[in-house]
Amino acid sequence: MKKIAIFDVCDTLYNVNTTFSFLDYFFHKNNKYAFFRKISRLFLIKVANYLVLKLLGKDLIRICGTFFLKNHEKDEIKKFSKIFVSEILDKQIKKDIATKLKYFKEQDYYIVLMSGSYDFIIKEVANYFNVSTFFASKLEIVDKFYIGKFKNDILMDKYNLFNKNFQSYEKLIVVSNNKSDLKLMNLADKAYAVCNKKSDLKFWNNHTNIECVRSF
Repeated sequence: MKKIAIFDVCDTLYNVNTTFSFLDYFFHKNNKYAFFRKISRLFLIKVANYLVLKLLGKDLIRICGTFFLKNHEKDEIKKFSKIFVSEILDKQIKKDIATKLKYFKEQDYYIVLMSGSYDFIIKEVANYFNVSTFFASKLEIVDKFYIGKFKNDILMDKYNLFNKNFQSYEKLIVVSNNKSDLKLMNLADKAYAVCNKKSDLKFWNNHTNIECVRSF
């Protein structure tokens, strides 16, 4: 049986949300996208999106942002993903979390990246950290072109995804900043909650089996 260490990616392994960091990078000259991003940052829009996410498990801002990828070729996105991870995300790595990843790898843990971000980004992240296994959200492709829609969105489904793919294991470590990953973290022998702001501490300190990692 394997010892498994699961690492979230956005705001855990990196200081940024890789989905929107990539979209901002890829569409930096697109005026329509710039307008969308301006609207998406409005307080009322963010509150409405949060409520829908909590009630329905749907991130509407993320869904709308993904639509901008419509009619872009798969190979084009792959090319920009490589550059994005090696040149942009490289500067956003949380060194303490990257050190944990390296440590658990050296302790013969089977490292797994599990992220709701796009699979073409997480694939390059996995290559960067020399990790063989990752799970990420897939987008629909028709005739080598993205159509701007999710085919398989794992954003809120990591617990079920883990149970489906890892039915037996010796020990489990989970590292994440996401409160939505609490169920998976409670399953772990040891879990680390990456706290990106002081208010995160209050939530995670209520769970004695989870160690807070300050990142602010």
